[in-house]
Amino acid sequence: MNFPLSQSYSCVIIDDSQMSIKTLENFVSKIDKLQLKGSFTDAIDAMAAFWTYGKIDFLFLDIQMEISGIDIARMLRNSVKFVVFVCADDNKAIDAFDKGNCFLFKPLDFGKFEDTMNQLILTEHKNKEILL
Repeated sequence: MNFPLSQSYSCVIIDDSQMSIKTLENFVSKIDKLQLKGSFTDAIDAMAAFWTYGKIDFLFLDIQMEISGIDIARMLRNSVKFVVFVCADDNKAIDAFDKGNCFLFKPLDFGKFEDTMNQLILTEHKNKEILL
């Protein structure tokens, strides 16, 4: 992966599916610039952990959980640079469109994951250049 900046990017995963978490953890581990801060199947535990994390670059968030991922995104939005919804139902993606930056559809694919990370970071980098 060819990220434009020399910095690393922090990540948190919230998904009630342990299989999805393991897949995302594996994807994050394949990219040196991504650093996983934590993975959670329980949204309440995840939100409590954000008190210690500060600002996170990427939140990978399942939409369909006991507590709606859309609600979690609303609550954590000021603590997260990019919200990446992970979902199996594209109708849910429409509901969440204004709450997140993009979507990854299950089953998860590493190529799509890598492309999404590159696209988000390149877009941010270009926006910073425009502001300067």
